[in-house]
Amino acid sequence: MTTIRVAIADDHDEFRETLKEVLQFESDIQVVATWRNGEETLRGALEVRPDILMLDINMPQLNGVEVARRLRQDAPDIRIIMLTMHDDENYVLETLKGGAAGYLVKDGGAAEVVRAVREVAVGRAIVHPRVTRTVIAQFQERYLVNDSWRDVLTEREMEILHHLKYGESNEQIAEALHITTKTVRNHVSSILNKLSVTDRTQAVIIALKNKWITMS
Repeated sequence: MTTIRVAIADDHDEFRETLKEVLQFESDIQVVATWRNGEETLRGALEVRPDILMLDINMPQLNGVEVARRLRQDAPDIRIIMLTMHDDENYVLETLKGGAAGYLVKDGGAAEVVRAVREVAVGRAIVHPRVTRTVIAQFQERYLVNDSWRDVLTEREMEILHHLKYGESNEQIAEALHITTKTVRNHVSSILNKLSVTDRTQAVIIALKNKWITMS
């Protein structure tokens, strides 16, 4: 029986150790390393070269999206299973396009985790049903919109515009994007200036008319 070498990257100590215990209980799985931030994960994965990396999408220093992207370039033989909470799902399509072989929600059961490791180890892809719905929705949204906004706004400004369409405050946007309220304020001001409008609602209306965003 071939042993599947697994590494776990997650900044929550309790979750990381629980996941390790679940996997170590299986005779065909060996947990060869654990890491608690993105920079540590990137360095460690390139050194240890696990068969599978279970990678939290939200980590300090370097998030899972970026770690996955870099590993795809530097170590394409490492198969990646992304670990997500519900509020991470905006990143699903991006990480799957970046080469992730699996996508699991953190509140899933132990049997589901073990099955995912074995499936991915033999070259199959596995995505949790809840995440599948998100992928479909994101594909639909991308089909309905166009990217002509790139001639006007920056990536960060468009990211903030997506939050504006839900009427979120500067504080809520800052918390969601892990930036300061002052930075959000500056970006919003830039968006209004570039679109030649005086308030957020007008900015969202212009974005909708130009099919830069949808309200879904």
